[in-house]
Amino acid sequence: MRPGEREFWRVTNTAADSVLDLQYVFDGVPQTLQLVAVDGVPLNSQDGTEPAAVTPVTHFTMPPASRVEFIVSPPPPRVRLAQLTTLRVNGGPYFYNLPQRPLATVQLLGGRREGTKEDSSDDHQIGRSTAKSTTQQRFAGLGTAHVAATRALYFNEFPLSEYFMGVEGQPERLFDPNAAPSIVVTQGTVEEWTVENRTPENHAFHIHQIHFLVKSQDNFEINGSQQAPVITGQYLDTVQVPFWDQNPNHPFPSVKLRLDFRGPDIGDFVFHCHVLSHEDAGMMAIVRVQPSPKGKGENDRENDHR
Repeated sequence: MRPGEREFWRVTNTAADSVLDLQYVFDGVPQTLQLVAVDGVPLNSQDGTEPAAVTPVTHFTMPPASRVEFIVSPPPPRVRLAQLTTLRVNGGPYFYNLPQRPLATVQLLGGRREGTKEDSSDDHQIGRSTAKSTTQQRFAGLGTAHVAATRALYFNEFPLSEYFMGVEGQPERLFDPNAAPSIVVTQGTVEEWTVENRTPENHAFHIHQIHFLVKSQDNFEINGSQQAPVITGQYLDTVQVPFWDQNPNHPFPSVKLRLDFRGPDIGDFVFHCHVLSHEDAGMMAIVRVQPSPKGKGENDRENDHR
């Protein structure tokens, strides 16, 4: 990096099973990351209809498949070591305890380019421009839309052998691409799903084709985990659900999600744990989106918002 020139970074967790907890440090001292977007959606975008604003954090949790965009400042010349690191991640008794480790080292180059200046006064304009140009109607009214159905889903497993993406009220089954869908929904609707982790290791809930609004992260602390910063109230397609501590008196950790089926996507697609060894061992299921009999869909966003 050059002195005085802030940069816009996009980071993707493409690891098969590692959770990252990003932190930017100068000589071991955490620095501020100015978050702009997660999973392709600008933060604080008010249902996608209002200008977004950057959010300052000192660390950010990324399960596999998560994407994040943020602004960073260069280290001052006096800094000996500037790094993007991942903090230690406790994945539970059956998961990896991932150590703190560096991901990238930042070096300061020569002088500032002519005509540039370090100025954070326009940070809010980055999110504002993005929200207006790409997401103005994308999730309009999702937070207050009529909920057509509520469902309870869960992660369960027989470690090292069988892993299940369960739906309450149905027999547990390993993923079979030729099986009937576990869930059938109608295009143009909104549903609320609670996803529990009934296992002693972390899982990452991911759904194809659509995003969801994170309504809450529940029962994390009682099981020895912390809620991920910034996540509640944001629109994601991947979210971590941390481990259950196996205390029978403790409720399972869970997330409550509002899923947006009002878009153009119909047909069969999957939802699963994005820890790939779990997914490959069966922790995946199919949702079928049937066309609306009334031809509803994309236009319902405006109706829900009114």
